[in-house]
Amino acid sequence: MMNLFCVFPQYVQNNKEADNDWFRLESNKEGTRWFGKCWYIHELLKYEFDVEFDIPVTYPTTSPEIALPELDGKTAKMYRGGKICLTDHFKPLWARNVPKFGIAHAMALGLGPWLAVEIPDLIQRGVVTHKENQDSAAAS
Repeated sequence: MMNLFCVFPQYVQNNKEADNDWFRLESNKEGTRWFGKCWYIHELLKYEFDVEFDIPVTYPTTSPEIALPELDGKTAKMYRGGKICLTDHFKPLWARNVPKFGIAHAMALGLGPWLAVEIPDLIQRGVVTHKENQDSAAAS
């Protein structure tokens, strides 16, 4: 599992230094289960989501299946349990780069582009609303 941890800390540090961080992750003691938050800024509003994934036993041959559980069933580009669809674009890229890819690549080249495409569409369709809008609607 060496490449799992090599690039990831540097990727996170680079994002923080560039004021471009968009997720926080931590793992269980064994490094097999990862969880945290990711966010997407749309029209100056921050939309935050829980993110989780397990490291597959066939890693690094198989990429992690990243899940955003609270979005489960809200888009066609998602599997049961809120696992985002990376089949068409990211998985072939991962396969071409085994064993060099790791968590940083899954986040930057998998989750990042998925958020950039899906979240604005979900917002536009009213499927995802900003937390402040939810709070004010609940108070009414």
